Amino acid sequence: MLAQLLRFGIVGGLATLVHVLAALSARAAFGLTEQKANLIGFCVAVLVSYIGHMRFTFDIRGGSRAQFLRFVVMSGLSLAISSGLVWLVTAQLGFSFTVAMGAVVVLVPAASYLAMRLWVFART
Repeated sequence: MLAQLLRFGIVGGLATLVHVLAALSARAAFGLTEQKANLIGFCVAVLVSYIGHMRFTFDIRGGSRAQFLRFVVMSGLSLAISSGLVWLVTAQLGFSFTVAMGAVVVLVPAASYLAMRLWVFART
């Protein structure tokens, strides 16, 4: 399982890099707003993340449409959890944005890994 967690981190790091580069490229190439460029980056990163986690992290050779849809739902929930944590920690608890991002960095990947292992890529 330690090796799987390491692969999870590698794919997550790659997907994050792809997100940022795609967003910056979309903004520069097409003059999009920050939010539209970020959405494009997020969507490209979801595809990279899905393929990377399916093939590299969880060693699944044949994905399915249902599996991809579970992954998209999980990705959307991760985004919502991240946003909710920032709101909770900053607006409700009064901590800094830095503290909020620390919570995001710890809790969102942990929840994502568990969701992928137990639901998205679960072997039945």
